[in-house]
Amino acid sequence: MNKRLTTIILAGTFIIAAALTTFGATNTAVADEPTARSIAMPPPPPPPPGGGPAGPQVGSFRIDCAPTKVAAVDPIVMPGHTGMSHMHQFFGNRGVNENSTAASLRDAPATSCRNLADSSAYWVPSLMSNGVAVNPVNLEVIYRKSVTTTIVAHPAGLMLIAGSSKATAAQSTAIVSWSCTGANTPGTAAPTVCKNRQQLVASIRYPECWNGIDLDSADHKSHVSYASNGVCAAGTVALPQIEMRVIYPRIADVSTLTLASGSIYSMHADFFNGWDQRRFVGMVGRLN
Repeated sequence: MNKRLTTIILAGTFIIAAALTTFGATNTAVADEPTARSIAMPPPPPPPPGGGPAGPQVGSFRIDCAPTKVAAVDPIVMPGHTGMSHMHQFFGNRGVNENSTAASLRDAPATSCRNLADSSAYWVPSLMSNGVAVNPVNLEVIYRKSVTTTIVAHPAGLMLIAGSSKATAAQSTAIVSWSCTGANTPGTAAPTVCKNRQQLVASIRYPECWNGIDLDSADHKSHVSYASNGVCAAGTVALPQIEMRVIYPRIADVSTLTLASGSIYSMHADFFNGWDQRRFVGMVGRLN
């Protein structure tokens, strides 16, 4: 074989190999799924209620969800009733309404989340400026291991509420806090003025310890609790801690801000688990 033909064959072989490598990388990446035990994420939250460090940050993953509808419904607190709740901004499951159940979330799994396995419903009270609703930019949902023991995935249909809709004074910044994108400073109890290129962020952190039995409770909170010093109370089951980070546009005059639930201090958030449970269990398992 002459030298010219040999050179052509070798060059073609390298081109085909490079193309196959590129194709494989493109088709094995899964958006919003962890690919290692430790994933670079926003700074860990402040210590939870009860004092002490929140525990080692062994791993976490993030789900991005676009805003969907605004409606005066709340399938956890006021199931079956419409127009009786304050206005909520919803994210995630596109079909959520006052009659939603765990089964209906999975039967109609269309979602605004980038990871299509997440058909959960997430919602917060509408943020208002001078009485006009402020449209959020995006929702970041962070699932992180915040305890020292093994965690398991939230059970299908679990309902959670974090924060207080009735608060008229500052809540613990370990649960509800405000900050600005790109700011490496502790969150504050009320919204702060962000720099020109920054956006306003409301962060709400859910309890990570479940009683292992109930998917809800009469007050919608007693079936779960926060860990203390990175440890869940005896007899409870450790879950990933969910942190919802609602991203809003920069607000030049934060004194104009209120929430549909009342005081600006009344920020709270709801989570109704509608995950593809098999996928969810696999993702959470990688955090241990």
